[in-house]
Amino acid sequence: MTSVMVRKAPEPGERYRGVEGHLGYLLRQAQHAFATTMEQRLRDSGLTRPQFGVLSVLVADPGLSAADLARAALVTPQAINLLVTALEREGLVRRKKHPTHGRVLQLFATSKGAQRVRAAYPTVIELEDRIADGLSERELSAIKRWLVDVATSMQERSEGAHRSTARR
Repeated sequence: MTSVMVRKAPEPGERYRGVEGHLGYLLRQAQHAFATTMEQRLRDSGLTRPQFGVLSVLVADPGLSAADLARAALVTPQAINLLVTALEREGLVRRKKHPTHGRVLQLFATSKGAQRVRAAYPTVIELEDRIADGLSERELSAIKRWLVDVATSMQERSEGAHRSTARR
């Protein structure tokens, strides 16, 4: 009988999943861990993570179009249509024709949708507090600024590359 060694993926903090790993991979690893935990914890609220994101955006910015909502909620236009349809079916979102642009539909969280997302917020805040545990306000502020700068820089470079390619 021959023994076959089965390789196991390293745990977070080990090898390429640790401090010597590539920054993009480590960002993805942290985002995945947060998203997975958030998804599990939101089940009690009757929401998925994307549904929570969409409702949170609509509570903060009511009346967005589907395209603007997709950009704000960080999902594709195709995904936003599926999400909005499901949320509308549950009575958590409603559509309304824009007062001056007849073809544009504005999206709003219903009172039931706003209540559901408000009820889920303590769970999300608790998870964010776990992330920030042990950080000073100054460190947390610096990390937030850095994350915003990364997103802004990547978006600007992506848009710049897209514009230069389109001109060719």
